Amino acid sequence: MMISAIIMASGYSRRMKRDKLFLEYKGETLIQQTIDKVLQCDFSQIILVAREREILQLGRKSGISVVENKNADRGMSESIKLGVAYADDCDGYMFFTVDQPLLNTSIIHKLLQFFWQDKTYIVVPHYEGRRGSPVIFPKKFKQELMALEGDVGGKVIINKYLDEARFVEIDDEKSLFDVDTQEDYEKILQAGGIGYDV
Repeated sequence: MMISAIIMASGYSRRMKRDKLFLEYKGETLIQQTIDKVLQCDFSQIILVAREREILQLGRKSGISVVENKNADRGMSESIKLGVAYADDCDGYMFFTVDQPLLNTSIIHKLLQFFWQDKTYIVVPHYEGRRGSPVIFPKKFKQELMALEGDVGGKVIINKYLDEARFVEIDDEKSLFDVDTQEDYEKILQAGGIGYDV
């Protein structure tokens, strides 16, 4: 089974009002944490899509493939399309954002196992009715992914093909917590700030 991991790191962190890729959690930046976790998992290829030179250099230093996003202003769809276009032939694509510092490799492995059981389904992590990331798309959705436009992600494809999606229940709510605002960041820095010990 060959799965390409695509790390999307081209955003402008507008809600955060500063670049969240360089925020630190437990002594490491969010971007480095994400790269490290993905490297610990069984991917045939790891692709980092970014617009900043420093992030691209970090990817190269980590030994993963990098793609410069020169049109990041077009929104999230551009990162998705660049990652998919650069990927080698594979069974599926697993998309990672860089704002989930509490995501752990056991969750990633659980999602991969569900995909390995049937590589025709979209695999989506789920906690008490709320969807999260990372999501795996089978290669049969390549053209749908390449057709995305604007600041939209794979959610529109999931909604269109709900009967072809597997929602995998995650028993660890905090692993899906994403850092979008300064308030979110402060929550993960304060133990118990989001209803449990971080």
